[in-house]
Amino acid sequence: MNKKRKTTFTTSDSTEILACLVSLKDVRLIGYRRDGPRQELWIEQVVKTPVRCSACSSKAVVKDRPCVRYIDLPVYGRPIYLVWRKHRWLCSNKDCGVKSWCGKDKRIACGSTTMTSRAARWVIEQVGKGRTVSEVAGELGCDWHTVNNTVTTWGKALLEADKKRVGQTTTIGLDETSFVRLNHRRTHYVTTVCDIANSRIIDIVPSRNYVDVAGFLHKQPEQWKKQIAFAALDMSPTYRAVYNVILPDAIQVADHYHVISLANRSVDQVRRRVQQETLGHRGRKNDPLYTVRRTLLCAEERLSDTTRLRLESLLDLGDPDGEVSAAYRIKEEIRSFYKMTTMQAATLKLDKILEYASRDYMPPEIQRLARTLHTWKSQILAYHLEKISNGVTESFNNLIKRIKRIGFGFTNFMNYKIRVLLYAGKPNWRILNNIF
Repeated sequence: MNKKRKTTFTTSDSTEILACLVSLKDVRLIGYRRDGPRQELWIEQVVKTPVRCSACSSKAVVKDRPCVRYIDLPVYGRPIYLVWRKHRWLCSNKDCGVKSWCGKDKRIACGSTTMTSRAARWVIEQVGKGRTVSEVAGELGCDWHTVNNTVTTWGKALLEADKKRVGQTTTIGLDETSFVRLNHRRTHYVTTVCDIANSRIIDIVPSRNYVDVAGFLHKQPEQWKKQIAFAALDMSPTYRAVYNVILPDAIQVADHYHVISLANRSVDQVRRRVQQETLGHRGRKNDPLYTVRRTLLCAEERLSDTTRLRLESLLDLGDPDGEVSAAYRIKEEIRSFYKMTTMQAATLKLDKILEYASRDYMPPEIQRLARTLHTWKSQILAYHLEKISNGVTESFNNLIKRIKRIGFGFTNFMNYKIRVLLYAGKPNWRILNNIF
């Protein structure tokens, strides 16, 4: 196997050393200036061929040499500026309407930004790794707004250019998360749209209402909507309505964690009601039902023999009519439903649970649970098709909360959205060089 030959370059010329550090082809280093802690490298473009007007092709002449200062990458831990001595060209044809223009080089800087292109790419990668804007700004020696504006502009362009990030998925999930808590009575929620198949956030919708969430999915290409085979949700009627209308061919899957959690809440509600009816007060330290409140929510197979006997004896003392025991048995049956290995066995199991829980002598809380499970029966059974869970979407809440925590909260939704998508959306960083 032939190895690629390495090329070694050495020099002792200080000017060439600086030119290598600047690392821009056809750019000449013309000066260095230090003003206190601020360091500046002055550069200019090397013009090798005559410049001509883009409108009339007449030869252009230099009109002016404006100097523009850009924030560049730090060198050896110290911030540095790149001062570009530009060429302002003038068309030699007096009848041309173009008049004058400035030379451009996207390798150095793009548009009206105050940061070099390579510094902007470095900034967005650093923020995408979870660093704070203020931390990056301190390393560059600039203010918070400069870095944040760069992250917003370049981040938005990167996410829009990365078409494959959204297009390559067959399973999506929806979940709500709090964006900002305005006061003790009102919290603003947003909806996270997650690519469960590839474990990444697709987008964040600025609310959790039907119109906004359905509108986002409706705007997606028809081909994208047709390829969605499974749609996970957390038993939200709003998200179910969105799927029914926008993705009618996708198989909806209710998250098994939320189903079991609903059963746990029903057990807790029965326990509290029986506690009030038998003792006339809320649970206290030595009350039988209050003592086993956490044991009732544990998986039965995880209980030791001693704990199981203790649970049975305390239920005999505090549950004279057996209502809590019945609720506990229903909860365990629902848990065992998710251990079924075939769809046929799971269907029979769920039908048996619903029939038993709907009987007249069952506690009202369990009857209400049965009605809820019956409403979501098809979504609950769909779990056994591919064992799909909305847990991936739920897990991204931890990453979202981390971004909120290091940013000390957000009030601007666009800043929040871009920061989260850069961190948890898995963008293709390789296209950063081509977005401007």
